[in-house]
Amino acid sequence: MIIVKIKGGLGNQLFQYAVGRSTSLSLRVPLLLDISMYNTYTLHEYRLGNLKIEAGIATNSEVAKFRGGESLPSRIFRKNKFFRKSSFRPERHNFYYDPNLVSGDNIYLDGYWQNELYFSDIRQTLLQEIAPKCELTPTAQLYAKKIKNSRNSVSIHVRRGDYLEVSGIGVLDKDYFYKAANILCDQYDNLTFYVFSNDIPWCKKYLNSIPNVTFIENTENEVQDLFLMSLCNHNIIANSTFSWWGAWLNQFRNKCVIAPKGWRLDIDGSDKIIPKDWIIIK
Repeated sequence: MIIVKIKGGLGNQLFQYAVGRSTSLSLRVPLLLDISMYNTYTLHEYRLGNLKIEAGIATNSEVAKFRGGESLPSRIFRKNKFFRKSSFRPERHNFYYDPNLVSGDNIYLDGYWQNELYFSDIRQTLLQEIAPKCELTPTAQLYAKKIKNSRNSVSIHVRRGDYLEVSGIGVLDKDYFYKAANILCDQYDNLTFYVFSNDIPWCKKYLNSIPNVTFIENTENEVQDLFLMSLCNHNIIANSTFSWWGAWLNQFRNKCVIAPKGWRLDIDGSDKIIPKDWIIIK
């Protein structure tokens, strides 16, 4: 059995699900999700339940068996690699791929796992499972129709909001988005840009000079935005796992994805999250 700890927003949840799903398929054992963090976590909600994922929910006893309990001695043992449970596997280094992660068939995974090498071999499976479980709202359906009817559609994701409160992330300014848009305009004709953001007023003020731009508003939740981004031919992403997944799920054969250099200013090696065939700009 594989249990993976789910934490953070939808983008992080998808990385955690993907590594768990890949590991469970490799070992041919069931996958369970530990979503207990959301009992007290208020910044983000558990969103994987809105997708066609293949995983159950771990019970408290199953989590304790694989990871250990919440008592002070248990927490101390988890931090000490010589005394922690052999089934407990914390991530060793953010953004780096660990080829020795999988060993044994009873594992509790605790980390972010933001490297596609963990799951690139099951891409087709994930494309089927990371899809909305329910029908899109009428508003989202109209956007989807417009995107599909565009000759060269481009998603732009702007992450602000909660990012403004966290030091070390490096919130992107308007110059990055204009530079990325100009790169695509030099390569393709008849582009239509679709802007997704948790701060649409800022985008309307500073990105309104981008040609043929539509600002996506009034969709129901992040799952619908993620799906709409994946429908675009090309993607300009922020240093956000949410827009990373919007681009990764894009199935257009000749897609061009533009990502920012220096994904996290406070973590060395953070650019390892970016696939080799994506374009990186400052």
